[in-house]
Amino acid sequence: MNDASISLLVTADDTTGATEAGAACADAGWIVDVVPVGTPLRLREPPPNCIVVDLRSRHVTADEARLRMAASTTERQRVHKIDSTLRGNWSAELSVLAESGRRIVVVPSHPRVGRTCEGGVVYVNGVPLADSDIGNDPRLPVKSSRPRDSLAGVELAGVVELQEWIASRSSTIAIVDATTLDDIARLVEVALATPDIVLAGPASVVEVVARMTAPPNRCASVPVPWLPRPTLVVSASLHPASRAQVAAVARAGIDVVTSSEVRERDPAFVVLDVAERAHEAVVASDARSVILVGGDTAEAFVGDSVVRVFGSIDVGVSLGESEIRGRRLRVAMKPGGYGSSNTLVELVNG
Repeated sequence: MNDASISLLVTADDTTGATEAGAACADAGWIVDVVPVGTPLRLREPPPNCIVVDLRSRHVTADEARLRMAASTTERQRVHKIDSTLRGNWSAELSVLAESGRRIVVVPSHPRVGRTCEGGVVYVNGVPLADSDIGNDPRLPVKSSRPRDSLAGVELAGVVELQEWIASRSSTIAIVDATTLDDIARLVEVALATPDIVLAGPASVVEVVARMTAPPNRCASVPVPWLPRPTLVVSASLHPASRAQVAAVARAGIDVVTSSEVRERDPAFVVLDVAERAHEAVVASDARSVILVGGDTAEAFVGDSVVRVFGSIDVGVSLGESEIRGRRLRVAMKPGGYGSSNTLVELVNG
């Protein structure tokens, strides 16, 4: 990533996380491409000034995640998007940045979806993360609600303690409490004033960084209609929210490609099978739009394609466009655990 036109570099560990981060940047006025790790940057018109690197590192080994992070970061990076429920190799990825001489400020809070950090503990709608349904993810269960158990750093209560930590230069990693978007904004403003600091956190943190660093006099440009028909919903997610959403889609008579709720095969095989059947369904129905649910589903369907992200169309839901297997598709992506049971139906119906 050495193109001079790129002013902001963001990294993220999975595909829906990358596009969610990209949408937050596009909402602030950045021109955003989400680029799979290892994919050459092919500039398009208008050229992007923000690149989000999709590391696709959530299910790889920690060592591989470190290598992907080390190969992707530059001095233009000011934020690393992590999962709001602490899944994946985020601690290994941030360790790479710390070892390269950057200081890290982790704000593990995403108030828009009920995830907050208080006293160094991450909560999901008031429940400690490890005790929540999300903490019991069948593929990546979360063992601790406290980020410091995975990444050695000092725990800070807010802006004043962050300012003191920055001035002291006593350590390289700080984990800071936040319960509201205003809390996050105050922390980000302080951290951005120091060039060697990289912020890390869920999409709420990326959103604030993007807004505070955005080019002047620009705004998001989301095409209408969002999802030209025919539209296909694709989901291999096992999250209860996703399963309820897929069931509502089926009841509404909307085309959907999904998987069984019972995993008798390797999860990676199931996801690839869903993606391949979805590609066949796109061709058969001449679909113009797809909604991809869950990071694994999105990664398998998108493959090596670059996604131009236009912005957000719901909390955590990105809208973009990409050429995938020779077909230009409007693409919406949604993390598995987000939304109500009617979210997908409402997106399709516009």
